Amino acid sequence: MSSRFLRRAPENFLGPQQVRDVRAGRRGFLAGALGSAMAAAATGVAAQSNPLPAAGGDPNILNLPDHSKSLGQAVAARGYGLPSVWEKNLQRRESPGLTRVSQSSVSFCPLQGLFGIITPNGLHFERHHQGWWDI
Repeated sequence: MSSRFLRRAPENFLGPQQVRDVRAGRRGFLAGALGSAMAAAATGVAAQSNPLPAAGGDPNILNLPDHSKSLGQAVAARGYGLPSVWEKNLQRRESPGLTRVSQSSVSFCPLQGLFGIITPNGLHFERHHQGWWDI
């Protein structure tokens, strides 16, 4: 490789006094950051060392909701793929006009009607090229 493409590292252009100034500034910054972190940790420990209990206790802890006092539905109580009662009005739809036959088409989930981040199992996006078989 030709030397015209090589550059000397920038630290070679700093004088000894400039190097000392940079190192002193870096050490001062690290020392200040460490001191601040230790002070913040000590304040947090002191605040948690003796918490004051609420009079009568926290109602959010003491008054349990009904769903936490009993068992839920049994395994396989409902058939596979049934929607939640909150999503019973949502249905997977075929996109009309994309293909000539419905066996080679696409279906979409109505995302605008969902709440949360989990798509219900019965509403996943599907793409079939020759229909699907129940094997």
